[in-house]
Amino acid sequence: MKPKRIEYIDVAKFLAMILVIFAHGTKESSFVAFAFAFHLPAFFILNGMTLKVDNQKFGDFLAKKLKRYIIPMFGLGILCVLSDSFVKWLLNNPIPDHFLLIGIANVINQVRLFAIWFLPALFFTDIILFGFHSLAKGKLWLMGILSLLLLGIGIIFNQFHNVALVWNFDAALFGTTFTYIGFAFHHQKLSRLYNFLTKARLRALIIGVALLTATYFISQYSYEINHKHLEMFHRVYIPYYITLPNAIIGSLGFILICRGITNPILAKPVEMNLALLAFHQTLTFPIFRNKICPEWWANVHRLPISDLNYILFTSTMTLFSVALIAVIYLAIKYSPLSIIVNQPLAGFYRQKTTDVNNL
Repeated sequence: MKPKRIEYIDVAKFLAMILVIFAHGTKESSFVAFAFAFHLPAFFILNGMTLKVDNQKFGDFLAKKLKRYIIPMFGLGILCVLSDSFVKWLLNNPIPDHFLLIGIANVINQVRLFAIWFLPALFFTDIILFGFHSLAKGKLWLMGILSLLLLGIGIIFNQFHNVALVWNFDAALFGTTFTYIGFAFHHQKLSRLYNFLTKARLRALIIGVALLTATYFISQYSYEINHKHLEMFHRVYIPYYITLPNAIIGSLGFILICRGITNPILAKPVEMNLALLAFHQTLTFPIFRNKICPEWWANVHRLPISDLNYILFTSTMTLFSVALIAVIYLAIKYSPLSIIVNQPLAGFYRQKTTDVNNL
């Protein structure tokens, strides 16, 4: 029996993905500093809120995570390479020798390749937290200490090595702490706190707005001082004493706001999050800018982000991306490749298989 989905968590995952697309489509600015302050940590926390590690064998758990994250990483990664090649052909850009072969090799290596780099980072955080749960024998406080120790290793690593690791393991050094926070927040042992914050929608909305407002002002302060934003948990994830707490505050604020506004219309599209993650930068952005609306793009790309025309362009490009990728997602969902978007094989394929076996 499949576990019942929590509607507001699906809303938060989908709206966070929309924020990712919009932020990727705009230029470096104070808004990007605000969005990047919490939108990636929010995915880790949301992941932790739905993580199930009790009474599971490691082999079964590993198989589930390989299916959930690594198969999509490879499958969507290859499709991203193909779509990147298609866009180059469509825009009459030169395609380098061995482009596809090098692209597939990069998919296997997976170091910050396309937006799907996030999937192996989530994979590692789940595996690590499963191990921490086993070592701590389920004690939340001990799991927290182990997560903080790993965070310390990540901080030290980033201080001395300005590089990303294969399969983005460096992001998992930070992401495990955020995943733990989500796991603990939704744990039965903290149910009184969880229920207080989430049971009443209006209360959740008010607290969420207050937390996210605090994140906005902290992110602006940090951006004015450092002139850079949080990006992928390394290189510019400094100073830690500002960015780490701010990421937690902002993520929880965003999640509580989603609890306040939750509804089925915003929850259902979460199914296409993987497709949105994969194709918005490699396919829909270049097509919209260079084929659909090249004159509009030429008129607005130099404008400040606060200009209404620039905001309208970026918003329209975001909506275009969602619409086109929805079609791509449905094509994948009802194809034999449905596993790469975490969907079961369509029933009519299984029916054909049964009919063949009965002959």
